[in-house]
Amino acid sequence: MPIIYNNNSDIKLEVKINKFKKFLKIQSFILLARPKYIVYESELAKKKFFQDLTFIINKGLLMLEIPWVDNKNWLDLMSDLKSKFPNLQIGSASLVNKKSIDDSLKLNLNFSMMRFWNKDLYVYSKKNDHLLIPGMTSIKDFKEAISYDCSAIKIFPVAKKDNLLDINEFSQISFVGAGDIAISDINKFKSLGYQGVIVGSKGYDGEKFDPQILKILNREI
Repeated sequence: MPIIYNNNSDIKLEVKINKFKKFLKIQSFILLARPKYIVYESELAKKKFFQDLTFIINKGLLMLEIPWVDNKNWLDLMSDLKSKFPNLQIGSASLVNKKSIDDSLKLNLNFSMMRFWNKDLYVYSKKNDHLLIPGMTSIKDFKEAISYDCSAIKIFPVAKKDNLLDINEFSQISFVGAGDIAISDINKFKSLGYQGVIVGSKGYDGEKFDPQILKILNREI
């Protein structure tokens, strides 16, 4: 039976939304770290991945997301991160079904993201007081999303955004850009009206970090 509860029920959706927006204002990027599949198969690979994340978090990273995988080892990894870094805003990415939301609820993650707009998943997540941020590029999906009071939206891929979708007309919504974005692109996207960006493989390729990320974090400390 699907889960219809929040493990930490005193943290309501509005609080999660406000905290997400607050952190995004402080640090205008979210690091999307994609572990190679061996991370879930090898304890040595998992240890190396965890060490990498520990290094960048200790440098001052505030927001991190990792793609959801239907795997107990994913749950263990995310649980370890939550336990070691209780003040980190940590989310699950690429949610595709109710189980992915249920897993995120079990871990009491701060937020989740899906690649595209899915009304049913959004409604399910909202009923559970969980912040699910949809991805979209079309004005059609956008209109439906705001009809459900969606307060944070990922424009993905940004290169294919519908010209009719003018994000500057909706100041109450936090927009994040995603799709082939580097840390050096932050100022460009902020000038276009985005509150932040998601930096994926151009920030961390599973082996090393973009030195520009370290420079930014060192300046913020």
